[in-house]
Amino acid sequence: MSYKINAAGKILDDNIITLADEVEVDDGKLKELEQKKKLKQLNMFSKQVTDRLIKDNIPPTPANFTIYFEKLLEDKTPTQKESIDKILDLNSSEYEIEKEYMSKTDSFLKENFDKTKKLMDGVNEIYSKVNKIKSAIKSKSVELTKNPTKANVLSFEKSISSMISSLQQNQESLKENYIGISALMKSFNKESIFDKKYGVYNKKYLFDSIEAELSNLKNFHYKGVIISFKVKDDILKSIKLQMDRDLLIKTVASIVLERSRRSDIIAHFDDGIFILLLKHTDTNQAQKAIKSIQELISFSNFFIDSKNIKVQFDYCIKEIDTTFSAEILVGTAIEGLY
Repeated sequence: MSYKINAAGKILDDNIITLADEVEVDDGKLKELEQKKKLKQLNMFSKQVTDRLIKDNIPPTPANFTIYFEKLLEDKTPTQKESIDKILDLNSSEYEIEKEYMSKTDSFLKENFDKTKKLMDGVNEIYSKVNKIKSAIKSKSVELTKNPTKANVLSFEKSISSMISSLQQNQESLKENYIGISALMKSFNKESIFDKKYGVYNKKYLFDSIEAELSNLKNFHYKGVIISFKVKDDILKSIKLQMDRDLLIKTVASIVLERSRRSDIIAHFDDGIFILLLKHTDTNQAQKAIKSIQELISFSNFFIDSKNIKVQFDYCIKEIDTTFSAEILVGTAIEGLY
């Protein structure tokens, strides 16, 4: 389908006569024009937010900008708010990933706390019952020594049997809560977005973030870069203990994380290989970022077995091509390391 639009980008009705030049555009072109119009509205609004911050003598930090952005957005008409919200929705994929993770984490903590409390209550109850059994055995033993009749023996057996049955019920409850906590932990680890070994994001979050960035690149047509890197093999082979190799790799990852911008994503892919996702960045800028990281690492001291290790790393820079999937992009970047 095609539409008639005027030079200002407004769709023309067949019954409306206009002096503006008319051109035929297809659905794709129309969508692009509408997108540009919405972006222009967002740009103008962002400038208003910045101007208001300056006028109110408020530091234009990201946090303050967000507060003023949301506050001033409330003063806009429903149509204006809807237009800006649509642009924000297109660009909020990564935020939604983190928001969903935080929501799941909150739910996990509440459920885990509840089950742990029940587990501790069960342990306390078993401890109390064991003490009662000990006291009953001691008391009955004295009674049986003085009067070892059949009736007393049967009474003693019945009493102990009842207590053991009660303990078995508590044991089942403990088992049920333990299994529940174990399942929760397994589920939490599966949904986690962090790599606990190296203190950065994990592979799951990496792929989710790249997919979100691919969507943004297609909508807003800016550049993005993926960088793969790892400590050189000959350096790792010179270190005897695996725990020392892991510590070295973790330290390097921490340095890269410290050097990174807030918007950058650093994730552990596998086997000491890391991926950096740099947004609004071209290959030249990525090369400068790598050079900066190399300088930081060269000025750092890595002492293992009283020896100062000079750390170097291999890396590969790939500009993001939106025609490929996240898996292919990462795979290509890793292949470039070898």
